[in-house]
Amino acid sequence: MNALPSEETTPLIAARHMLADQVFDAILALLLDDKISTGSQLNIDGLAKKFQVSSTPVREALARLESTGMVRREALRGYRVAPEPSATDVEKINEARTMLEPGLAALACENQSAALVSELEACNTALNLARGGESFVDYRAYLKMDEQFHRKIAEAADNEFLLRAYSAIEGHIQRFRLVVQKSMSGESTITEHDRIIEAIKLNDSSAARIAMEEHISGIAQRAAQNYSQ
Repeated sequence: MNALPSEETTPLIAARHMLADQVFDAILALLLDDKISTGSQLNIDGLAKKFQVSSTPVREALARLESTGMVRREALRGYRVAPEPSATDVEKINEARTMLEPGLAALACENQSAALVSELEACNTALNLARGGESFVDYRAYLKMDEQFHRKIAEAADNEFLLRAYSAIEGHIQRFRLVVQKSMSGESTITEHDRIIEAIKLNDSSAARIAMEEHISGIAQRAAQNYSQ
């Protein structure tokens, strides 16, 4: 039997993903705004009833949250809210970023283009406008722009193996942003991003590497201060 034409299936697939995205954001808001405590069981049917959706988008959303480390799946028990990342967890993720992202920034210079620079500048402008806020709804846009900024640099490096390595830790970086960086968003990140953009604009791979190293070092220092409070 012939498969349905792609134009007939695409709207349904798009709608399903859109719904899963909405459920993902809704659950994430509950987690980050402390509406669901650490270690709590996440009941799929209960969440589906709460959001008035089927269990399918809830399962998809929880699977995505698992990839970030925000929730954990236990055999025969379903999903449970994971503990917040410890200071050691944050230190290790920043070590991994220091090993990887400066090299990606340097490689991105080799593929420098007006389009790339424009996209990075747009991300940083949006980042600046969105910083601050007390709840997930307030700082969601900030986190999204920060994520896009670093992802665009990783993609611009044009090395599929390094991109896979970055993708492997990207979910954990996102978790770090979600749990820790909401209290760290500010001018420091904007300024550090500007230095990276300027180095890429000048096609200076050495400066781009250094600027990214300094950015991640700054993130690590701000995270350490966050945990010491």
